[in-house]
Amino acid sequence: MRRKGGGQMNFFNGMKFLFIGNSATYVHEIPQTLQRLAGELGYEFTVAQITPGGCELAMHANPETELGQRVFAEIAKGYDVVFIQENGSCMSSDEKRAACFDASKRLIDAIRASGAEPWIYVRPPTFKDYYGYSTLEQCVKFDEIFGEIARQNGGVSCVYVNRAFAQSAKTLDYDLWGKDRGHTSPLGAYLIVCTFFATLFGESATKLSANGIYPPAAKQLAEIADKIALPTP
Repeated sequence: MRRKGGGQMNFFNGMKFLFIGNSATYVHEIPQTLQRLAGELGYEFTVAQITPGGCELAMHANPETELGQRVFAEIAKGYDVVFIQENGSCMSSDEKRAACFDASKRLIDAIRASGAEPWIYVRPPTFKDYYGYSTLEQCVKFDEIFGEIARQNGGVSCVYVNRAFAQSAKTLDYDLWGKDRGHTSPLGAYLIVCTFFATLFGESATKLSANGIYPPAAKQLAEIADKIALPTP
């Protein structure tokens, strides 16, 4: 049965995860929260990240800059899984889209050369007009862009957080964004973590603890993540 979330890793305890991205990863400590909540269920792994605010993958993938050199050196250290996460600017113009495709390929090639498995973290949308796209339109655009990047690079697996946000926006009445309407609220961050968990490990996100979220809300968000990430019946 094909997974809607884009794949499932062959997990073993002691794995090392690296996250490359920006504030869509570091706000509310997505890697660390995933590590902690999954760890409560017996999944033991370490996390590291390079996530400067506002960074585009083209910045991460430029070997002529200090940041790019740091990114490629970190990848070469030897991780099991490396996640890449783009800035929303990738949908702002044809030039930005092309730069995103090029940078993604360079990073994916480096990740594979290091022996790691590349994954794409397909980011959540904002809750405001962004480069002329509404929240739901952003979800569709991210699907289009990163689905194509995954296909062009040999079927890279994806964590489709954008799809979980779209589904939640259509069916639930929770505010998933913070005051700036660009970054996530604690509820939105929990939905991200749930989507990662269900996608990576193939288990229901309803098994995760609520992490301080009102339990009925946490359960509904986890069910949304399951709907996006787990196999269709």
